[in-house]
Amino acid sequence: MEQHFLQSPAWEEYEHLEGHRTFRITNGDSSVMAVLEHTVLGNYLFIPYGPTAKNKVTLETTLFALKKLAQEQDAFFVRLEPTTPFPATELKTLGLRKSHDINPAHTWILDLTQPEAQIFADMEKEKGHLWRNYHKKNITIRQTQNPAEVDILVTMLDKVGSQNHFIPQKKVHLRRQLEAGFATLYIVELKGEPIAAALVYDHNGVRYYAHAAADYEHRKLAAGAILLVQMIVDAKRAGMKTFDFWGITISSDKNHPWYGFTEFKKSFGGKQVDYAGTWDLPVQKLRYCCYKIVRKINRARRRLWHRK
Repeated sequence: MEQHFLQSPAWEEYEHLEGHRTFRITNGDSSVMAVLEHTVLGNYLFIPYGPTAKNKVTLETTLFALKKLAQEQDAFFVRLEPTTPFPATELKTLGLRKSHDINPAHTWILDLTQPEAQIFADMEKEKGHLWRNYHKKNITIRQTQNPAEVDILVTMLDKVGSQNHFIPQKKVHLRRQLEAGFATLYIVELKGEPIAAALVYDHNGVRYYAHAAADYEHRKLAAGAILLVQMIVDAKRAGMKTFDFWGITISSDKNHPWYGFTEFKKSFGGKQVDYAGTWDLPVQKLRYCCYKIVRKINRARRRLWHRK
């Protein structure tokens, strides 16, 4: 399995722009990037979508090195997200404890090495039809890496967030991602006015679908679907191997908050890929137990606040 973008040198540089300290542990042909995070009880190390371990022995060796690094940085636990779907029983034997998932434990992947005609054959026919004819509706699509234009996406994300009761990514973070040079902003315009936008990351032959939003008032134009087809086609024609839709739910409950956009992503063809989820390795067990208690109290308070 290839190393995820969140373990790349490009993402590590972005973490530096965010003011975070990072550490990289090299073990043979593989490397692990850890971010030093802070809580009211002290430091911890976070390994986003990592480590990439082929087997339990490799993972155990990496955990040993991470535990040593944690001790050196006075971090009382390590939070990791193995991209290999190890069974929970195996991870528990290594001293890991299941935590709430930070990054999605499941994603949707489209193989771009297949012929373009096959990619269109596997997606919903309406999606391809909309993309082939969008220019007839005075719609244009452009892309930019200009950080100043991130306001277009942020404005749409804020509207979608208020409508669907979630907190979108802050402007300063998205702007820094463009400044770091790995992100590309796609914009759909109707007669020159933005009606949809999306941010993608390109790394090592993979295009990651990161943040997207569309203007609800123009929903009948299906600008979001048209844009996604364009980003897939561009990635294919640029010689990339994979399109990663970044996060789905495996729940069949139609009331699940991720059910709608999961079905949307699946309509473009592809297959499900599973990770291990988010796990914690306690280093200072007493402080870690206190941390878990504080988190439970805070979650209970938030639930009570939302009920009011």
